[in-house]
Amino acid sequence: MERKVSLSIFIVAIIVTAIVAGVAGYFLRPVPPPPKKPGEGMVIYWIGGAAGDPFDARLYKGAKDAADLLGIKLVYVHTGWDPDKMVAEFKRAIAAHPDGIVVMGHPGYEALTPLFEEAAKKGILVTLANVDIPELRKKYWFCGYVGQNLYQSGYILAKTALEKFKDRLKPGARVAIFSGSWEQPARALRARGVEDAFKEAGLIVDRVSHPPSVYGSPAEGLPYVAGYLAKHPDCVLICFDGGGTTAAAADYLKAIGKKPGEIIVIGFDLTPGSIKGLKEGYVQLVIDQQPYLQGFLTVLNLFLSKKYKMLGLYIDTGGFVIDKELLEKLGIEKLVEQGYR
Repeated sequence: MERKVSLSIFIVAIIVTAIVAGVAGYFLRPVPPPPKKPGEGMVIYWIGGAAGDPFDARLYKGAKDAADLLGIKLVYVHTGWDPDKMVAEFKRAIAAHPDGIVVMGHPGYEALTPLFEEAAKKGILVTLANVDIPELRKKYWFCGYVGQNLYQSGYILAKTALEKFKDRLKPGARVAIFSGSWEQPARALRARGVEDAFKEAGLIVDRVSHPPSVYGSPAEGLPYVAGYLAKHPDCVLICFDGGGTTAAAADYLKAIGKKPGEIIVIGFDLTPGSIKGLKEGYVQLVIDQQPYLQGFLTVLNLFLSKKYKMLGLYIDTGGFVIDKELLEKLGIEKLVEQGYR
């Protein structure tokens, strides 16, 4: 009897030992490294806008998501939307000798041309975002563009307003376009698109200038709005050509005692601020240029050109006009809060 018990214990011990050994072997086995991401070892500089700007935040999120997905090291720098700083950061990026650089076309053709040439000589690929410069795309096979057709987007926005508010936007009505880019031909294209559409309809169009810094610090735009409306109380519509200023439109109008809808407001870019303006009735129309895609697809553009010698892609990311009703129908408010729209 004792011998049978001892034998049983021995067998159980062997089984337990085998199980323990198997489990230990499973967990202690060499773990293979994760598969290499296709962009590992690649470095891309992204020359962005202003830190804290809701539009810039979407550019950064898109660029970072693409870089993380591909295994690319992303160096994202801010310029406060200042064209001179964009040029300075472009020079610093070239000196760092990355694989690719994303630059926005705000500084214009003459300012960017020598830097594109220098980058190309060093084997650095450059692509455009947000503001297009077609002459550079034609010259460099790897240079694509991701962003709106700027002039067309402004023209479409104004035409939509003319149709939606035709009872108030009759010939002779006064409208204003607030921009910090009138002196930047490439950047001002969408403001000019708005201007041309309104002038064609016989409206009185006032150009209102503010410093480019207002794009990144929208609160600084209040004196320009208040000052203009004090001089022109007959203004029936304001267009803000920046994401930051459109986002702050409700705050501007509340601060000077205007009621929702008392002045028609149209502008650019879906952000939490512009969503708030639409819902509260202070903003009537917003055209969405999907800045997340501008960040994501420019990184992808450079990756494809660098790794697979693919031509730089031209991708128009915007042209969709949204009002309060369509906003509610689409149900995209949460996506805006998350930074995807």
